[in-house]
Amino acid sequence: MKKLLFWLLLIPLSVKVGFAQEDSGVQNTAAPFLLIVPDARSGGMADMGVATSADAYSQFFNASKYAFMEGEMLLGLNYTPWLRNISNDVFLGSFSFARRINERSTWGVGMRYFSLGAIELSDASGNGTGSANPYEAALEGSYSLKLGKNFSTAVTGRYVRSDYALDGNNSNINTFVADVGAYYQSDLMKLGKNQGIWRAGMSLSNIGFNVELVEGGPKSQMPTNLKLGTGYELLMDPKNSITANLELNSLLVSDTEFGSLVYALGAEYKYKDVFALRTGYFHEAEDAGNRQFATVGGGVNFRNARLDLSYLFNTSDVVSPLENTLRFSVSFAFGNGNKASNNEPLEEKVEVAQTK
Repeated sequence: MKKLLFWLLLIPLSVKVGFAQEDSGVQNTAAPFLLIVPDARSGGMADMGVATSADAYSQFFNASKYAFMEGEMLLGLNYTPWLRNISNDVFLGSFSFARRINERSTWGVGMRYFSLGAIELSDASGNGTGSANPYEAALEGSYSLKLGKNFSTAVTGRYVRSDYALDGNNSNINTFVADVGAYYQSDLMKLGKNQGIWRAGMSLSNIGFNVELVEGGPKSQMPTNLKLGTGYELLMDPKNSITANLELNSLLVSDTEFGSLVYALGAEYKYKDVFALRTGYFHEAEDAGNRQFATVGGGVNFRNARLDLSYLFNTSDVVSPLENTLRFSVSFAFGNGNKASNNEPLEEKVEVAQTK
C-alpha cells in the first residue's frame, strides 16, 4: 500500500519542483501536471511541440497551429503510464479535438486527467480509515485565427482542478488559467536543390492567479511557462522529408532566473506521410532541476488514423518518472486538406511545385 507522504511528493519530483533547497533554482508551483507532455509524437522529439507541424495535440502546446492543420477535424487520445517501475495505477490521460470553422479559423477542446492512484488512509494509531483517489484534471477550449497567409494566433481558456482533499488540512484547487500563442509557417521555399518549409512558434501558457495548496497556508503560483521554437522541414522529394527543430522554454515564477533556459533538440523523418521516425535530446541546467534525457519514437498512419510511440533514455542522476516506459497516442484526421487555406498535404504541394 502506498504511503501518503510518498504521493504528496510524487508530482513535484517528476516536474522539477520540490526536493530541492531554496537556493537551488528549482521552483514549487501548483498543478505541475500541466507541464507534463501529453502525447507520444512530442515525446519522441524530446517533449517539444510549440513549433512543430500541426497535429491533433496542438491544443496542449500551441493552439495557433490548428489554423494550419490538414483536414477538417482532428481527434487525439493518449495514455501515459507514470512511475511504472513503482506503481501500476498512476497515469496521465488526455483527449483533444479540433474543428475547422472556415479557411481562417479553428476551434479546439481538450482534457487532461492525472490519476495519483489509490491511497490507503489511517489514523494516528495506524488503524485504516478508508482510501482516497486524489487526482488533477484540466478542461480547456481554444480559438485560433489566421492573421495572414502564413501567420496565426490563438487564445486558450483552461479550468484546472486538483483534488488533494485527503484530510481537513488539504483543500481542492479550482481555478482558471489562460494561454496565448503565435505560429508562423512559410510557403515552400528553395534551399539548394530542394524545397522546404520553415516554422516558428511561441506560447505563454498557464497564466493565472496564485492558489492555496493547503487551506489557510501560503499561496502557490500556477506554472506559467514561456516556450519559443523553430524548425525546418526539408522536402527531399514528394515522398521523403526530414525536419530539424529547436525549442527553448523557461518557467516564469518568482525567483526564477530567466536566463536559465531549458532547451530541446528534435528531428523527424517521414515517408509519404504514412511512416515516421523521431529522436530528440532534452537538457535542463543542474541548478534548475537537472532533467536530461534522450528520446526515440515512431509513428504509422492507417488511412485516417495514426499510432505514435515513444521511449525515454535518462542521461542524468535525476530519476525520470518515464524511465522504462513506452508511451503511445492515437489520433484521427477527418476531411480533405483545405486547399483554399493552403493546407493540402505536403506531398501534393511538392508535386505541384515541381511541375511549374
